[in-house]
Order: sequence, then structure tokens, then C-alpha cells
Amino acid sequence: MGVPAFFRWLSMKYPSIVSHCVEKRGPIIDNQGTRGPVDTTEPNPNGEEFDNLYLDMNGIIHPCTHPENKAAPKNEAEMFVAIFEYIDRLFAIIRPRRILYMAIDGVAPRAKMNQQRSRRFRAAKEAKEKQMTVDRLRHELLARGAHLPPGKEESEHFDSNCITPGTPFMARLAVALRYYIYDRLNSDPGWKNIMVFLSDANVPGEGEHKIMDFIRRQRSSPAHDANTRHCLCGADADLIMLGLATHEPYFTIIREEFKPNQPKPCELCGQIGHEMQDCVGTPKEDDDPRRGCPPPLNVGADPDFIFIRLNVLREYLAQDLKLPGITFEWDLERVMDDWVFMCFFVGNDFLPHLPSLEIREGAIDRLIEIYKSTVQTTGGWLTDSGKVHMGRVQLILIELGKMEDEIFKNRRQSELNFRKRKRDNASRDARQNPQRQGHAPSWTAAPQSGLLQPVALDGRYGVAHPEGRYRGPPVSAAQVHQARQFRTNGGARTNVDWIDQNLNNLEAATAMKAMLRPRRSGEKGFPGGPDSPPHYRPENETKDVAGPSPPRKPRLTVDEKKGRLGGVGAESLLSKLPKDANHNEDDVADANDEVRLWEDGWRSRYYQSKFGVDPADAPEFCIQVGREYAKGLCWVLAYYYQGCASWDWYFPYHYAPFASDFVGISDLDPGFDRVRTEPFRPLEQLMGVFPADSRSHVPPAWQDLMTDPDSPIIDFYPTDFKVDLNGKRFLWMGVALLPFVDEVRLLKVLDSRRHLLTKEELDRNIRGPDRMFCRASHPICALLDVLYKNPQPSGCTDNVDGQNPIPASTQVLDPRLTHGVSGRIWPDHKFACLPGTKVPSGVPSLLPDLKSVQVISACFADPSYPDGFIFRAELLKTVKLPPPSHLQPPQRGRGGRGGFGGCNRGGERGGRFNSYSALQYYARDSSSDREDSILAGRPSTMERMIRHALPQSGRPASQSTSNHGHPRNQWQPSSFSGHESFSSAYHSAYPRQPYQASTPRNPYNQSNSNSYPHTRPRSSLPRAPYRHTPPFLPAWRQPYARQ
Repeated sequence: MGVPAFFRWLSMKYPSIVSHCVEKRGPIIDNQGTRGPVDTTEPNPNGEEFDNLYLDMNGIIHPCTHPENKAAPKNEAEMFVAIFEYIDRLFAIIRPRRILYMAIDGVAPRAKMNQQRSRRFRAAKEAKEKQMTVDRLRHELLARGAHLPPGKEESEHFDSNCITPGTPFMARLAVALRYYIYDRLNSDPGWKNIMVFLSDANVPGEGEHKIMDFIRRQRSSPAHDANTRHCLCGADADLIMLGLATHEPYFTIIREEFKPNQPKPCELCGQIGHEMQDCVGTPKEDDDPRRGCPPPLNVGADPDFIFIRLNVLREYLAQDLKLPGITFEWDLERVMDDWVFMCFFVGNDFLPHLPSLEIREGAIDRLIEIYKSTVQTTGGWLTDSGKVHMGRVQLILIELGKMEDEIFKNRRQSELNFRKRKRDNASRDARQNPQRQGHAPSWTAAPQSGLLQPVALDGRYGVAHPEGRYRGPPVSAAQVHQARQFRTNGGARTNVDWIDQNLNNLEAATAMKAMLRPRRSGEKGFPGGPDSPPHYRPENETKDVAGPSPPRKPRLTVDEKKGRLGGVGAESLLSKLPKDANHNEDDVADANDEVRLWEDGWRSRYYQSKFGVDPADAPEFCIQVGREYAKGLCWVLAYYYQGCASWDWYFPYHYAPFASDFVGISDLDPGFDRVRTEPFRPLEQLMGVFPADSRSHVPPAWQDLMTDPDSPIIDFYPTDFKVDLNGKRFLWMGVALLPFVDEVRLLKVLDSRRHLLTKEELDRNIRGPDRMFCRASHPICALLDVLYKNPQPSGCTDNVDGQNPIPASTQVLDPRLTHGVSGRIWPDHKFACLPGTKVPSGVPSLLPDLKSVQVISACFADPSYPDGFIFRAELLKTVKLPPPSHLQPPQRGRGGRGGFGGCNRGGERGGRFNSYSALQYYARDSSSDREDSILAGRPSTMERMIRHALPQSGRPASQSTSNHGHPRNQWQPSSFSGHESFSSAYHSAYPRQPYQASTPRNPYNQSNSNSYPHTRPRSSLPRAPYRHTPPFLPAWRQPYARQ
């Protein structure tokens, strides 16, 4: 779910929830840097063993198919191999002992399809515009003699929209993943005793919600282990709220560490160090690569991973959400559900956020304060196991509505203050760092003639300076004028202000020299010559001058090979360039804001601008929008706690109401349980979310419906559409004003052409089941053997065309053989490979077939429950809660736009004491790193680096009885026994509780209290100088994110 800045806010407010993963890498086995496999049967180096690993596969597929910080795979086969390697790495970090669950996004509910439609239309539009820009710049550079690598063929361009259920790409990916599972179960000892589940794109539902549905249904089974340790991989912010909604105390999220400002390759030359608009091509073949040329794009370093510990977040919330003096019993599980619900107001994938709530302004803190102040009035909790008490919610929204006018005015004042600080900072930097004032780029395209022409160092146009600096030809005013014309008439379009300022400075300097230095009037290349404009000719010019003056060297040259400005006077020119160009962006943002929420009358202007309705003429319309939004809140909460309440509901507006418009919602009944709905089929969903530019991924028989002017649904596929900035500064923040799809009309048209689909297309259009895989030595394999030896009656198939693809005759799993997993299975007649059979390669061009695999698979369905069953949002009775953690206090900014400093003090960039700068400080300060790591009982940065460098198979002799310093006698045995042939590797050896450092003593833990430490104890360890950074961040937290 896209909740901008949510993770950054959460990690600053609750810093202890984040920790770095300790990763043990395999040894390098060749000169190419290839690493060997890791023995995943060994204990987990992170000090905690995980039972189940869940992969939200779309978060893996996208970075592997079109990465941003390294060269993209050349073809589909390389993409699939990259996905395999990514999963291998995650498996080696987590080392699950029971279950690996892979979930690919299937058909989403209609409420999510609207957002998918907006994203894909915008992606197609941006890709088209980007390609036009690339082609234009490429043509211009080649016309000027630049060197560029060959461009991509049309077939080589990867359309990321193909990562959508129903496309041929996703069907091939499912085949490749099944091959990968067979291979790993057949050959990797760490996979030997686990069960693998694959939910591909033909299974309806978003990947993360399919995972949550699996967890909900398993924990409602009597055989479920309440102390199961879960780890979910994904970068979406809603995974944190989904994890809390499970009420599983041992729940961890693993995600890539976000590193801002990573270099990206130029789209034209493939090198890093400059933007596409600044490209001048690649160096010539005879260039010396050490002479300042931008280096070619190297393969990006593997990203680091971090853990988000939800058990620690539960402890933070238990402290922050204390409600003293309430008349009813306080319950952490219920108050935590209310917190999750209030987070929906600031962002989710299904509803636009309220105009008065911006997470960067402390919106969640504001809601919590209102929640605490009104809890006595509400008399109870806002939610109960996915059901919303709208009467209590309305009281909170009424209080928020009273603040809206002040919020909007404070937001405007904060924005103006922020702009002023930017201008002041720019002015201060200009005075203190004049050499950085211009922000001149390193790369600027040069014309083929005139002032900025490339100059060879062969003496034809000038001489080489003895020290190696080139003194070029004389510069005339006409050449200055020619260079300006080049810039204005379609020349280099980049760095316009910078080039203009250079030319202005050069014109002024040239004119001044014309008055101070005598010369011959006809001397070419100097002001006053016959080729100069009239205003450069001095009034006292004489036509005859005794003797010629020696030619002056210019102060500015262009290096042909490096493609950048240089020369004796370049730095002095660059120092005079203006820095502040952001005022134009601010003016554009203000001009695009028709509503002006900070001015009186904002409510009327908002509805007239966004909805085309005057509230004075139709007050009931505003109330209707509020009721529909409240209905959406009920839908979202049910989706998180019970599953999809309605597959066809969606919020029918592009904009949200104001908090003051939630009138009369206390008696709202969403009525989702009265109508049974079904999801779209995959190909129907493609037609609902794809733009016409991506029609190559839909069946050919349907493609003309997206382009034919006479198509009955042509209005669903606009070639151009408006993006409303909605008061924002950047285009990606705007709202795409696309028409909503009429589901009835769409399905009617598609049904009339369904008979034109091929068999392969019909196979992609079915709703399929999950699939379960295990090795032939697994205890459940005996049941599967019986399943295939006694086939089901004819007519039973795994491709059931309905909402619930479960045949009538199934086999119930015995949870004693599956580590507590319950459900039903039936033969997979379409894709199963029985033990001893051959598995064709899923990537034929790169990987071989598998001969005689010892793996078996079957179709799988979770336990079913009767209609109306409620998955209770509570802890299970047999759970043993983890021990308390040491909690660090929240990180606070300065307020204003300087940080998340409070509900009335907005923040975006982070203040002087922001988390990111503090993390950078501790990352580079070894003494502070060491001390804080010891105090926190965790490894320091240097220790982690040393551990990562250790070879896979060895460990120091001093650690012969430990794993990374963790005494084995402090570990507790697993809740299940390993297979006898592998029991020596990890049976009764890996920990069931997070490692707790016992020495040296943590000065924070002077008592059993778990409250925030407000004072730092003295320490005999050496301290680094105070650098205006908070002293309570531990060193093991690297600068992980600025979301």
C-alpha cells in the first residue's frame, strides 16, 4: 500500500523496531565474484529461528525485472534467474524450518483495481513521453557527432505493465517458479523438511492479502502453534498494519534497506554521473578513461536487508496508547486495532486521504490525541475484529473537523516558512561556498562551432599551456551571440540558466575589455570588429591602430573528449551562477492550486473545483460523499481482518471529503454481507486496468476494443488525461482523472467475444488453486502417494471456474504430519510431477531439465469455515509472549517542516536533529558506534562487517561452541524436531527467543521497568565529540531510510 512517509515516521517515532539483518554469504568461487551456496541447515546467524517465511512476490519481481541501480536483465530468462537468486538470498537469511509461502498478486478487488488502473495508465504515458525524449536527444547528439551505444530495439523495451495477472509473462513466470521449487526441494538440504506453497497470479487476491488469509485461517485451526514465528518479506507500508492485525506476537517483516540518491544510468549512454538531459555521449575509443570520463555503470551492490520487529512495535503502542481513567477495561489488542484503523485515514490503496491529514504534519499523532481525549465520550473501542462502530468514529471526526481551518492555515504558514528557509540557506551557501553556488553540471553538450565548439589540442586553433592548460582561440562578440542562438534555437536544452549566466558574464567582460584595450578595428574575434553587433562597438573606436595586439586567450573552453566546460576562468564564472531556482516550482504549485485551503471559503472552492458541485446549492451531496467514504472505511477494515467483504465495491470519487462532512454516519450499515460477489477473471481484469499502449498483453481478439473509435467501450481507454496536482508540487503526487470503468458494460462486451479466445488464453483466464510442494521424504508424502494412486472421480479438476476452486472430493491434511498446517488437498493433474519423473526446465535457454526429481505436489485449500464466521482479533490462549525489549525514545524534529515534531508542527525534510543525520553520524563514528552497540547488546557496524567477510564454512576457534557469539546453552530447542538425517545440524540447537546480551550490563536496564530512558548513564568508554546529534541512537542502526 502506498502510504508516503509512513515508514519514516514510524521508524523515527519507534526506533527500536528496526534492526539490520546479519547475513552470512557464501564463499567466492570464481573470478566473476560468484558466490557459492550457503548451508541453510546451520542455525540462523540472527539469533532467532523462524518457522514460516512468506514472500510477497510482486515486491521481488519488479526490482528483478527492471532494477534502478544496475543494468537491467537482457531478456526474460535473465529476469527469472534474478528472481531465483533473490529468493535464495532471502531464504539464506531467514532459513525457515516449516513453511515457505510465495504469493503473486492475483486479480484484486475492484477498489484496488481503480488504483492499478491509474498507475498503469500513468506508467504507459510516462514511458511513451520518456521514449520520445530519449529519441529526440539521441538524434540531436548523433547529429552533433557524439558517440552513443546502439539504441534498444523496440522488442527489447520491457513494459512493466506485463506484471499483471492474466498476461503471458505471468503465466511463464508461474512455470519458472514451479521449476525453481522442484529444483530446490530436490537438491538443497535446507529445503528438505519444509513445505512450499505457491499462490500464482491465477489465484484471486493481492499477494499480501492471500498471505494474511492463510495466516488467519491457520491460526483459527485447533492444531495451530500459537508460538509460530512468522517472517514476511515486502516493502509496502501496509504490511506493518497487516502484521499487527494478525495478533501473532512473533511477527517480523524483512525488507530492503532504502538508500536515497542512488546513482542511475543515463538512458542514452548507459553511464552514471549525469542525467539524460546532460549527456554528451560516451568517450571516443582512444580516450583515456582516467581523464574524468564518467565511469560505466557497474552492477549495483546487493541491497542490505533490515528487520521490522512487530513485537517491539506492540510494546511501543502499549506505552503510547495507555488510557488512564477509562471506565472500561483496557485491552492492548483492541487499542492496537483502533490504531491500525486510524492509520487508514492518512493513506491506503483504496481511499484518498482526508485533505486535513498529512502524515508529514503529524496526522497520526493528532488522531491519537483526539482519540485519547474522546475515549471517555465514546465509551468503548472504535473497532472489533474488523467491524467499525461508526458512532464512535463520528465523534473523532467531529473533533478533527473543528481543527481543519487551523490545520490548513498552519500548513500554509509552514510551507511559506520552508520556502523562506530554502532561500536563506541558498543565500548563506552562496556567501560561504561561492564555488558551489551555481550547481553547474559536470556534463554539458557542446555545439560544433562558435564559442562552445570542441577544440582539439593540435595547435590549429590555439596552443597548449606549459602546465597542460589549454589556451584557446580568441572569442568575438559575434561568437557569443552565435552561442546564445545555439542555446535558444534547439541546441542543448539543459542547464539553460547556467549557460545564459555564463554568456551574460562573458558578454560583459568582453565589452569591458573592448573599452580598456586598443586593437585594430577589423580584427576578427573581438568586440568592435565588423562581425560584432553594433552595441559592442566602442564610440571612440579608431579605424587604424599601430600594430596588432597579441590574441587574447579565452577564459572558457570545452573539452571535446570530456564534454564539459573548463579553462582558466571556469571556476570564477561558475561561482557567479544563481543557485535558487526553486521559486519557480513554488509559483507553479501556487498557480495550480485553485482551492487555496488557507483562505476563507475553502470548502466551497474545494467542492466546486473537485466535484463540480456548489455545497450551498447541494448540501446533501457533501454528506453523501462522506457516507460513501465511511462505507469505504468499513470495507478496508474488514479487508484487513476478515478478508474481502465485497469484490465489486469501490469509492466512486477521485477526492475525499472533509472531516466536517461526516454527518449522520452513526447508523451507517455498509451491507456488504447481504450480497455475494465474485472477482474479475484475469483477462477481464486486464481490460479494466490496461491502457491501449499495453494492449499487446491482452488477447488479439480483444485488442481493437481499446483502439477502434467505434468500440462500445472506447471511452475506457483515453489516450490523454488530466493529472490534477491538487496543490502538490510534483506530478507524481497528482491525481489522474481517469473515467471509472462501468463493470456491467465491460463484461457484456467481453462476453460477446469470449468465443474468439484460444485455448491458451482460456487457460490464463481461469481461477486456479494454491499448490503445495514437499520432498518425497516428508512425512506427508505418504498421503500424497495415496492421493495419486486413487484418482478422484472423473469431472473433478483443479481448474474450477468459480470463486472457490475446490472440488467436491478432497483429502484432509493431518496437522500432525505438517507442523500444524491444516487444509485440504487434491491431485494436481495439470502440473504435478511425481517422484522419479523429469521436470522440464522453466528457463530453457539458461537452466537444464531436472531428471528424476524426488518431489511431489498437489492442489491445496485453506481450512474452510461457515458463512458468518468471525476471525477473532485476539491473542491465542496458548501463546507465550516474548520477553520485554529495551525501547529507545522517539526521535523528534524541530517542528515546522523540520520533522515529525507533533500534531501541530508539520515536517517533511527532517530537522537539525533528524533521524537520518543522526544515523549517518553514528555510522561513521567508531567510538560512538562501539559504545552504543555494547549498551544495546548488539553487534557494532565493524563487527557486522567482519562477520559478513568470514567464509561460509569456518568460524574462529573461540566460537567453536557458539554462533556469532551466542552461547548455545542459552538457546531453547525448536517446537518441532528435525529430520533424523539433519537433526545434528540444527535440532535442539537454534534459539526460540531473541538473543539477549547479558554482559556488559546495559545501564538502561537498572530495573525491570520498560519505560523510555530519559537520561543517558555515564560510561567509561571513549566518547566522540558532540555533533548536534541525539545521543540515544545505537550504532548498529545504519542510515536505513528516508521514505
